[in-house]
Amino acid sequence: MKKIFTILTFLTFTSIFATDRFVDPNLSSGNGTTLFTNITSAVNASVNGDRIIIASTTYNEPELTISKSLQIMPQTPGTTINFNANIIISGFAGMKLEIIGFNLGIYSFNASPIIGGIASNRSKISIINCSSEYLSFDNDYYQVNFIENQITNGIIFRNGNVIKNITKQISLMDEPQDNPNITERNLIIANQVQFLIGVFNNDYPVVVANNSMRDLSFRRWNANENIKNYITNNEFTDNCVLNFSISSVPRYNIIFSSNKFINGFVTASSGNCGLFYQQSYTTLPNSPMSYNEWMPSWNWCCNGPSGWYYINGQNNPTMPPNFMCYGWVSLGSNNFPNINVPGFFDFSYNGLQTAFINPTSGSPLNLTNIQGPANEIDGGNPNHQFYDIDLTINDRGRNGGPYSLLNYNPTSNSNNSKAFIFDLDMPTDLFPGQSIDIKAKGYHKN
Repeated sequence: MKKIFTILTFLTFTSIFATDRFVDPNLSSGNGTTLFTNITSAVNASVNGDRIIIASTTYNEPELTISKSLQIMPQTPGTTINFNANIIISGFAGMKLEIIGFNLGIYSFNASPIIGGIASNRSKISIINCSSEYLSFDNDYYQVNFIENQITNGIIFRNGNVIKNITKQISLMDEPQDNPNITERNLIIANQVQFLIGVFNNDYPVVVANNSMRDLSFRRWNANENIKNYITNNEFTDNCVLNFSISSVPRYNIIFSSNKFINGFVTASSGNCGLFYQQSYTTLPNSPMSYNEWMPSWNWCCNGPSGWYYINGQNNPTMPPNFMCYGWVSLGSNNFPNINVPGFFDFSYNGLQTAFINPTSGSPLNLTNIQGPANEIDGGNPNHQFYDIDLTINDRGRNGGPYSLLNYNPTSNSNNSKAFIFDLDMPTDLFPGQSIDIKAKGYHKN
């Protein structure tokens, strides 16, 4: 067992709230300004910057639309507000909304399209310690922080941080632009996912780290030659399938390292599989993902013995007019990687070997394939960048690396009041005279 130390650097958020508005259904009546008997009336009376503080009980109200910058939270920290309806977030440029401690039961959080949104002034939405059926923000120009939620079916987003949630699947969808400012990263960290994590976004770099999942589908990513996309220290359950794109790929720049496999992964591949969609789309179609009926309104396709065909059995040797197939294959199949694509694919210190197509001297692709030690302790990537939080060599799996679960699950937090820093970006090697640039992302629930 490795020793854990605490970095005494805290991220603080200071907000000046215009008014505190209290909600309690046990009040005989509200006053229409600071006291309310239901959540809807409090939201309607609020203005940007207000804080809505709610008694933790059950509220049976109609669907609620929120279109203001607010902080909405339980009166008693750590308790739950049961709200039996959908909550719709109607975002706008510069919006700042934080929702804490809501249980929607069979209902969902959803986002409406932002009119006139831009990437430089996103609608910033934080949903923390909530539960619902879906958490769906498949719209442009939202920046989300989804932290420590329990979502029955799935989480869908296009930009932001998805940290330490429990759900069936997580989908990172796409925005219109390609390769914009690359200083920010999409983070999918420390989640417990029953089935699938899917990445379909080529706008910002992505870090998929320290998650538990069965399958991974990595089909669109930021391919800028100056950045790297990381898939590290995840734990894959038995008979997992790992899908990576091989067609229409501008560049590989992926590090797949220090991951733990319960029993290897499925390497069989039914040809070059993909999804039919109209060429006029700049992204994959906007549709919530279901693991058993993935994007049910669209058709799978494979390049099989008789040519292109639909998975449902309709043979079609030629592609339908105005359609194309965005193809991918299983990692470890005899079709991966596409050595004619430039860049690099690093498969290292995962505790197993896999059969890849080996690039030739004339191939633009640089492939790294290192099995690493059989043991998990100190068996991950030995590069300083991947060190554990006690500054020793990476432990393969969820308790290793800079995003270790040991950092996300502190040994004690009795008052539920510590600041939660979920991303600390700092140099791993320091030299005399070097300027140190440290960036942190986090939140404080109180």
